[in-house]
Amino acid sequence: MDKWMKNNNFNKILALALAIILWTIVHVDTAPTSQTTVNKESKIIENVKIEVKGFDEDKYVITSQDAVSVRLEVLGKKSDLTYKFSDAYKVWIDLSNIQPGDTTLPLHYSLPSGVTLQDINPNEVNVRVELRNTKSFPVSIVTKGKPAAGYQVGAPVIDPAEAQVTLASSELSKVSKVQGTIELDGESETIKDKKLKLYAVDSSGNEIKDAVIEPSTVTVDLPVTMPFKSLPLDISFTGQLPGALALSRVLPEQDTVTVYGTEESLAGLSSYEATLNLSAIDSAGTKELKLELPAPEGTVKIEPAVLNVSVVTSEVAEKTIDNIPIKLEGVDNGLSARITDPASKAVTLTVSGAPALLNQLDKNNISVVADVVGLKAGNHAVTLHVSLPRFIALANASQRLTATVELLAPATPEPTATPDNSSAAVTPEPTTEPAFVEESPTAPPQSPDTADPTATPTPSEGVPENGANSGALNGVGNNVSSTDGT
Repeated sequence: MDKWMKNNNFNKILALALAIILWTIVHVDTAPTSQTTVNKESKIIENVKIEVKGFDEDKYVITSQDAVSVRLEVLGKKSDLTYKFSDAYKVWIDLSNIQPGDTTLPLHYSLPSGVTLQDINPNEVNVRVELRNTKSFPVSIVTKGKPAAGYQVGAPVIDPAEAQVTLASSELSKVSKVQGTIELDGESETIKDKKLKLYAVDSSGNEIKDAVIEPSTVTVDLPVTMPFKSLPLDISFTGQLPGALALSRVLPEQDTVTVYGTEESLAGLSSYEATLNLSAIDSAGTKELKLELPAPEGTVKIEPAVLNVSVVTSEVAEKTIDNIPIKLEGVDNGLSARITDPASKAVTLTVSGAPALLNQLDKNNISVVADVVGLKAGNHAVTLHVSLPRFIALANASQRLTATVELLAPATPEPTATPDNSSAAVTPEPTTEPAFVEESPTAPPQSPDTADPTATPTPSEGVPENGANSGALNGVGNNVSSTDGT
């Protein structure tokens, strides 16, 4: 190799070859550049969306923006303009330093490599910004459509029951409520765990589109049932407790039941009576009993169908209560009444029951009534009706309690001496002279000048007073004697 390099002719040929190569490289690289400059062309790109950057959405809200997209005119190689995606063209406004109010901002842009901007329209945007406010609203549910025939929709159970609405201050005042909508199409069963999207509406029911609602959805259970009625529960008893026990408390786990049926079958129901069998209790203390609740005749079902009842019993005890007043009831109009026996107009009763209940008992808790409805004047032996608190009984229930009641008729008033003119054929003209002095209906009336002053009657000229009183007293006496022993 060193031999060739030392040869002068070889070096000349090598230098010539290198010169040719360099010339070729230079001319090949400059030719495409001239061609590129010649092939540039322009292109119109419509509806490039204006993006928002640097905006504090937690603090502010944009209430108006006069342009949301722009028109771009760009220049570049045909290959670049043809194959570049429209996503490569970006236009935005910078709201990092924005303040509430109206602001005009320039547009910023970015273009693909090799593409230049010729024109942008518009080149600036006016933006109105307001402070963002939040307010809580209860969630309501709107139903559309109908359930199955004969069924009705109950109150929905909504979780969560409230939602927060965020809007510009001027718009938040327009919000009337937040609601979701359930579509009904002949359902006959309760709708459970239904997810509903929430929306805010104004007082006219129009949706407020820009409202931000948190949470945006809720879960709803919507009862779909037959007509129903809630009835108070009354418990009666069957069976017997052991003789040494008394009821102290009966506490059902709930005091109302719900009966389902047609409106006609429910109309006549005002309460529900259940019967508890006490024969299962054999010792004092607390015992849990199951109470079967059959649906009333004509209805479909009752809830609950079985009810737990806590029954507390204690060893029976007795207590004597004195001076319980006797109340009179049923006295007919026109009569007066008084109790003649017992003279104290009160009774003493011995009652039995659980010690805890007896300790709370006094004469104010007991009612003793002598009912004389329908009885006439006279003396009567009246059976007394005793009303006691629940679970309290008379120690001697077979004992008949009575009181003697005297009913008195009012005294008959004394008659006046006014004569009866009901038989006169013609009513005479009124005069100053008493009517009873007329001897006959045909006699002419006397003038005041000729009237006899001695003819004016006095009470003593009528029926004798003693006679009138005697008749009245005799009548009362007959009545008394006729009712003795009644």
